[in-house]
Amino acid sequence: MMALALTLTSCEYGTTNEDPTRPGGDIIPINAVMPIMQTQSHRNITAGLGRLSGIVMQQWIGFDAQQVAYTSYVIGETDTDNFWDTGIYTGSMRDCVDIINRSTDTEGVNSRGVAKIYLAANLGMTTNSWGDVPFSEAFVGEENLNPAYDTQESIYAEIFRLLNEAEADLLATDDLGSIQGSLVTLSNAGWIKVANALKARYYIQLTKRDPNAANSALTAIANAMDSNADQAQFNFENTQNGGNALGLFGQGRPNTMIIDPQFDALMTGDPRKPIYIDNSGANPLFYVDGGTDLFWSRFDAPGLLMTYAEQKFIEAEALERTGGDGTAALVAAVTANMEFIGVAAGDITTYTAGLALGGTLEADIEAIIAEKYKALYGNTPIEVWNDYKRTGYPALTPNANGSNGFNPSGVIPRRWLYPISERVSNPGPYQEAISRQGSHLLDGATWAFD
Repeated sequence: MMALALTLTSCEYGTTNEDPTRPGGDIIPINAVMPIMQTQSHRNITAGLGRLSGIVMQQWIGFDAQQVAYTSYVIGETDTDNFWDTGIYTGSMRDCVDIINRSTDTEGVNSRGVAKIYLAANLGMTTNSWGDVPFSEAFVGEENLNPAYDTQESIYAEIFRLLNEAEADLLATDDLGSIQGSLVTLSNAGWIKVANALKARYYIQLTKRDPNAANSALTAIANAMDSNADQAQFNFENTQNGGNALGLFGQGRPNTMIIDPQFDALMTGDPRKPIYIDNSGANPLFYVDGGTDLFWSRFDAPGLLMTYAEQKFIEAEALERTGGDGTAALVAAVTANMEFIGVAAGDITTYTAGLALGGTLEADIEAIIAEKYKALYGNTPIEVWNDYKRTGYPALTPNANGSNGFNPSGVIPRRWLYPISERVSNPGPYQEAISRQGSHLLDGATWAFD
């Protein structure tokens, strides 16, 4: 028995807690990570954070359950926890970083460019939601379980760095021959256009901080998308497992969220109204079970990283801010949105004939944002919220019951509270970020929009 024991202990068994039938993360190829990353990224845009944005921006209103509380700005630490943890940090952004780390300057470099575009977009959504957030130390694993929070100013610099690097990566020769595993069909040149469109988005968001923001946006737009065909469009499945997050919410939580009456009234006379809203019952609905007429509530409604229409609205605003006339860009923006969702050509012509700028700068900005508010419905609601925070448009009246412990002033929220998981598991950096920003309340401004 002793001889047998000596024989057994001298054998090499390796690491006993590793299953040899299940491959480790280090050997999973890029083409297996890319579709997961893209799916989660596009879900993030219209899932929880998107719904919160649409509710406080009065496109939707709570009719039952948690959505009623959100309508009166009762949005606490637990309400954003899941989106922060599984949607963003251990979801889409981790996968982006994973693809970047698996790539080299010769193998997977084009895929790395696409991952940097998505990382920039996810990072933009994150900092717009919370202000200062972890990034530079966030993805090193157990080497640092308490990552510092980067300032929002530095986060914007990182966004532009990522988008510039993405262009270089997409221009490089890739020995793998193509972008690996992408579910979005764009050429390298097409992705470069998307990168520049996103640059324009984040430049225009800095109009309160950078006097050259509008000029920078126009420079980026010169190399950005040329039509709806250039959009980074993710095609969700017409299924309960693979559908668009907004449609899935409508089915899973029926009538807990409906169209806000003010948005319903605003859309009167607009040819998009029957494509956005069902008015057949007592309440205006964004989702009707089994129906396919409401464009953005269909399971197979496309996910869009950024629309061409949004780019043209940015162009219109930037032109006005630099002394030009943004009317043609405004008409092109509304036309692009209406064409994409299927408005009849004659109705588009009739509607856009009434669009014209030429008043004061402030009046023209208000007119542009008012149209953008309607066009971004259902596809990128967080950008509607971002526009409001930096311009004050559209001119909305805060909810009369909106004053509470999370939101003492009662204004339309300007940020979300950091999730409870950060207070519990990352208390030092969490508290430092709160102290630096001077607030941990919904009415506290962040650097870009202060």
